[in-house]
Amino acid sequence: MSFVKIFSGVLSVIVLIGCVYLINASTVTPDSVACDASEKNDIVLYGAVWCGYCEQTRQLLASNNVDYCEYDIERSAEGFRQYESLGGGGVPLMLFNGELIQGYNKPEIELQIRKQ
Repeated sequence: MSFVKIFSGVLSVIVLIGCVYLINASTVTPDSVACDASEKNDIVLYGAVWCGYCEQTRQLLASNNVDYCEYDIERSAEGFRQYESLGGGGVPLMLFNGELIQGYNKPEIELQIRKQ
């Protein structure tokens, strides 16, 4: 068997596995438990697994012992609906005590934490 045929076969398998992964990773599923702002949880983070700024936001909230709930907008139909109703525009997007914070805005997030 020639090198080209082996290479083509291996490449085809890799592409197929990648496609299956991407299809499964991007599937929007309904949530079993709603993550809405309420008296107990008035901070909602709308993000995505791959988002570095979302991770920085999570770390900032954790370092300040802030309780919040999070929607992965690519995997949560309800989270995506709420994200869109808030104007979307990119992740992270936070609803923090009624204030909308778009992007990783560290000074604004820290201000909202101090106001709690």
